[in-house]
Amino acid sequence: MKTLLFLLTLSFVQMSFAQENNLRKIISNNSQNVKIRDNKNFQNVLYVINGMPTFSDCSAINVQNIESINVFKGERATELYGYRAKNGVLIFTTKPETQLLNVQIFYTEYNFSKADQFLPIVLNKHFVDEKDYLLLDKSAIISVKILDEQPFVEPVLLPKVKAIYIEAMEMK
Repeated sequence: MKTLLFLLTLSFVQMSFAQENNLRKIISNNSQNVKIRDNKNFQNVLYVINGMPTFSDCSAINVQNIESINVFKGERATELYGYRAKNGVLIFTTKPETQLLNVQIFYTEYNFSKADQFLPIVLNKHFVDEKDYLLLDKSAIISVKILDEQPFVEPVLLPKVKAIYIEAMEMK
């Protein structure tokens, strides 16, 4: 039921953004990402999870832990969250028992050495280019490991070096 509610909310959000901004198409190329496409490029919508800003490619939430979702767009979004919110904001409130991990808590929780903390992070085959925005629901994490090389990273290909790989639930 909660999954259905989540999907309906995302559908409403997508239709709402398309109508207000007169965009040609909204796509969700994988169910974790909510992206808005205009004629020229793809742009991320800002996520705010329990007051902490992040982006869809830097976060993972177990949909069972979502208590509410609010949508802000246009001038109201930029008033509240500045330039980062120019494409809209999805504000998630999670249940009280949800344990969110930012990058520093993540490193501590999974016992990464100081040297490993400099490795690139890959979340579900997507390179996390802004580690400061990493925000993970601990219950959404399936596995965490250090790979010797990560040849499958999108949208950019990194040199074949070690990387921290996080496999997490995708919002479906």
